[in-house]
Amino acid sequence: MRLGTIERVDLAQGTVRVRVGDLLTDDLPFAAPRAGALRIWAPPSVGEQVVLFCPEGDVAAGVILGALFSDTHPAPAGNATCLIDFPDGTRISYDPQGHKLSVAIGAGGTAEISAPGGLTLNADVTLKGKLDASGKITSADDVVAAGKSLTGHRHPQVQPGSGISGTAQ
Repeated sequence: MRLGTIERVDLAQGTVRVRVGDLLTDDLPFAAPRAGALRIWAPPSVGEQVVLFCPEGDVAAGVILGALFSDTHPAPAGNATCLIDFPDGTRISYDPQGHKLSVAIGAGGTAEISAPGGLTLNADVTLKGKLDASGKITSADDVVAAGKSLTGHRHPQVQPGSGISGTAQ
C-alpha cells in the first residue's frame, strides 16, 4: 500500500494516474462506493491524495482504494455534519444533531425534480421568490394573497343577484 496523488483523470475510462514520489503509474481503476445494481459515480480529482493498493507489490495491478484529506484538500467540516461539496460551490449537508438537511446550489445553478408519479411534500413550506405554474393549482383550504382570503373576501356595496363584482371574466 502506498500514498499517492492523482495526477490525471480519465473519466471516460474510469481510471486515474497516480504519482508516488518519482513514480507515475499507468492508468489504474479507482474503487467506487457502489458498482452493482446501485451505482455511485464520484470520480477522484487531480491533486487528491489517495491510497494505492498494489497486490503482491505490483503497481501495474494497482487499485485506488480511497482518498485522504490533505493540506491541498482539507476536511470540509470539523463536526458531525455529513456533507458533499461540489467544485462549483454546490453543497448538500445534513446536520444530525439539528435534524436539518440543506441543499445550496452554487454558481447560479438550478434544480429539477422529475417525478412522473407525483410529488408529495409533507411539510409547511416557505417560498422566497416567485412561483410560476403552467397547470392548475388546487387548494383544499383557503388561499390568501396580500392578506385577502379567497373564501372570506367580500366586496362591499354589491347588490345580491346575478351581477359579478371585480374584473370581467
